[in-house]
Amino acid sequence: MKKLLIINQNSPVVPPLTDLLKQNSEIDVHAYSGDLESADEYAKVLPETDLLFIAVGPNDADLYLESLFEAVDEVQPPIADIVMLSYAGVDDELTGSVDYDGVKDQEEFIKQQRYAIKIVDESEIPYSIIRMGQLKDNQVADYELFNEGTKMPVSTVSPQAVAKLAYEMLIEQKWINHSVGIIDQQPMGGR
Repeated sequence: MKKLLIINQNSPVVPPLTDLLKQNSEIDVHAYSGDLESADEYAKVLPETDLLFIAVGPNDADLYLESLFEAVDEVQPPIADIVMLSYAGVDDELTGSVDYDGVKDQEEFIKQQRYAIKIVDESEIPYSIIRMGQLKDNQVADYELFNEGTKMPVSTVSPQAVAKLAYEMLIEQKWINHSVGIIDQQPMGGR
């Protein structure tokens, strides 16, 4: 059995992901409920963690990940894979502009997201980054992916589609060491 630790800050992606994970008897899901800026609290739940799912932000993700990875360095859990949610636009890949809920300073938001991703990258633990379009609860589970460095349209994505991709990354080991943009699959001729 593998221990999956979920670091969640009210992400609408976590409930559909948890539903998918409950169907897999090989995964023991633990949800972190402590202070997102406390390395000491992270250290208490990290032992024996095999998989890590990070869904924090949009603001202050860099601060939370600094604390988390301070604890990871201290505890040295056997983490085999990390999946982190981020936002489309962090790689200057969008073909238009986007406003994310709760983000007042777009430039600072992008800096925080980039630094958070850098912290994950520098951990030298295999990881995947999901760069989400704007979340919209439209019950769509089919999605389109965009590799890092590829232009992608400004569009929405459902929490269900992101959860499906996160499951594929964590459990089926797809897209390891990739940063992919995700939006809902568009109908033929939809763009």
